[in-house]
Amino acid sequence: MRKRYRGDKPRLPRRNRAWFVRELVFLAVVGALLLYALGHVVAFRSTREIEHRVLVEIPEGASVGEIAAMLEGLGLTVAPRRFVLAARILGYEEKLQAGSYEFGPRFSEMDVLTALSRGEVAVRRVTIPEGSRAEQIAVILDVAVGMDSNEFVERVHDPAVVARLGFHAPSLEGYLMPDTYRVELDMTVSGAIEMMTWGTRRVMERYSSRAESLGMTMHEILTLASIVESEAMLNRERSRISAVYHNRLDSAWRLEADPTVRYAKDVYHRKLYYSDLRYESPYNTYRNKGLPPGPICSPGMASIIAALYPLEGNDEYFFVANGDGTHTFTHTFREHSQARERIAQERKKQVQFPLDAGLGE
Repeated sequence: MRKRYRGDKPRLPRRNRAWFVRELVFLAVVGALLLYALGHVVAFRSTREIEHRVLVEIPEGASVGEIAAMLEGLGLTVAPRRFVLAARILGYEEKLQAGSYEFGPRFSEMDVLTALSRGEVAVRRVTIPEGSRAEQIAVILDVAVGMDSNEFVERVHDPAVVARLGFHAPSLEGYLMPDTYRVELDMTVSGAIEMMTWGTRRVMERYSSRAESLGMTMHEILTLASIVESEAMLNRERSRISAVYHNRLDSAWRLEADPTVRYAKDVYHRKLYYSDLRYESPYNTYRNKGLPPGPICSPGMASIIAALYPLEGNDEYFFVANGDGTHTFTHTFREHSQARERIAQERKKQVQFPLDAGLGE
């Protein structure tokens, strides 16, 4: 037996040495796997940049594998298997929702997975200006989200759609509330119409008692408000213009509102002639007394309030545009004629002597 000297180091038995080596190998493998997994987690959550925003359409019933393949084709994931694995580990595999999604220019694969699981579909902020007609709104939606403009106009004027929404009107012209909306890229025409009429319904519910006190329905208020919207350029004149029309209605006069003729003839980009005023249409307020059958555009809240609350104590029956956004209001037809003549003479002078002419040269 070998003697052990004071300077000798103790040695492990062979069996213990083999165990130690196995442990080291095991720990190395586990460490490598952890580093590999950590690398994938970091990559999955890391923000990437692309040059353009990418639109992806997820169809109904698509599996997580099919979705991952679509995302890879669009450059939204570089490792589809990793995407599938992450969806399964996080419990999102059965939660991915169909729809139109948009990503970029900065995103992570985790952002993509989260958006798909929550149904955070792509949206556009779409502004509908006051005074817009249904045809104009259809064009705005077509440009913003690719909505079928012809279908939109047809639905707006479809009596079945009007009845289904619970409105008593010849069409939904004027019932599409001007506002800024968040419109989903895959929103249907019906969804857009329901969204835009919701605000009008709330307004009608809120002010129905005020309309009744005026002896009018909310449909009549919206119709009058649409005319005020088409006439007024300045907020301070809305209630005064409304008062003129209220006075005419109370006196059983014709409204003789030019915007109603334009709507009837679908003429918006030229001056009206006397022949236009003889056009046969229920919307022509030069030929028919009272309000037209319905609104001629979508009035904003300022015009709706003006229609509900005309300027108190006002006894004017006429107004004429001055050409600068303001109007001259008068009480009698004689005063009205004098105002028109004066404005016509001033316009002739402006043509003969334009404001930028070099006087004294």
